[in-house]
Amino acid sequence: MHKTKSLSFLLTSIPRFCFILLFLIILLLVYWFFLCNSPAVHGLADISRLPQSSFFTYINISSQVYFSESQGLLYVPPYHKNVHFGSIKRKGVRGNHRHKDKERSISGEVIILLQGQFQFRIGDGDMNKYEDHQFDVCKTGIIAMKFTADKCHALKNIGRQTNWFASYYLESKEAKTPSIDRQTCKRMMLT
Repeated sequence: MHKTKSLSFLLTSIPRFCFILLFLIILLLVYWFFLCNSPAVHGLADISRLPQSSFFTYINISSQVYFSESQGLLYVPPYHKNVHFGSIKRKGVRGNHRHKDKERSISGEVIILLQGQFQFRIGDGDMNKYEDHQFDVCKTGIIAMKFTADKCHALKNIGRQTNWFASYYLESKEAKTPSIDRQTCKRMMLT
């Protein structure tokens, strides 16, 4: 009789234990989700809360960092610098444009794939011809691709994590903001 009571107590306490464990796991996941979606992660750091140094100062770049829920983060430096640094969220796409303008302010662009798995589409929007290439930076190492400004181009994140890339323009004239042509590239849009 004593064994029957202890067995029934054990059977009723196991579901309670599983319920408590499941509750704690859900609570931890909710906490992690809100922690990752906090403004400090998506936005900029609060400089007043960072350690101060006598060797360097912090720069306010709030007007140069852009965040899109569907694409990721993009850093565009002041107009006299031509380097961009950004991320692409899972299944996100950047590009689907070209930099063809009448003034020929830029002659080309270099895209550097820093981390992640990418699909890169490049082509001639006027002739509706394009190529698709896939890259896994973990397998190949960092990749830099150079192409002329009149080529339609786009990057898509085909991995499971956020991808990181950098790019810069090859200038033929002093350019403040290169023009972007999205209309011509619509026929070969990467989605």
